[in-house]
Amino acid sequence: MMSRVNKVVIGTHTVLANGGLKAIAGSHLVALAAKYYNVPVIVLSPLYKLSPEYPRSVKIRNRFVSPESLVDYSDGLFVEKTQIYNPLFDYVPPELISLFIFNIGSHAPSYIYRLLHETYPPIDDSNLIQD
Repeated sequence: MMSRVNKVVIGTHTVLANGGLKAIAGSHLVALAAKYYNVPVIVLSPLYKLSPEYPRSVKIRNRFVSPESLVDYSDGLFVEKTQIYNPLFDYVPPELISLFIFNIGSHAPSYIYRLLHETYPPIDDSNLIQD
């Protein structure tokens, strides 16, 4: 199917500082297939979803939801012997993304770090009280 597609357009939960994104589960697999077939992946996102966090940050964690939508619990013997993880989000690295389209224009993943600094100035923490 992917060989007949001319572009992939996805939304995102969060655009991370390195140009990667946290998107709905399954997005990473779609982006990998698109890269294999040389199909561009375009991410649509409002600017407020831009985050200063990096993928390995402690604050960026995946949530797991109940696997009842994946497995029928009436298959008791199967369910007892199986561990099922049902993540809510996937991390999609910037190498798999061709273009970001924000409400202010389009940018390459390599420009996200610069866009972050242009949009949100660094916090002046010199006046903060430290314990």
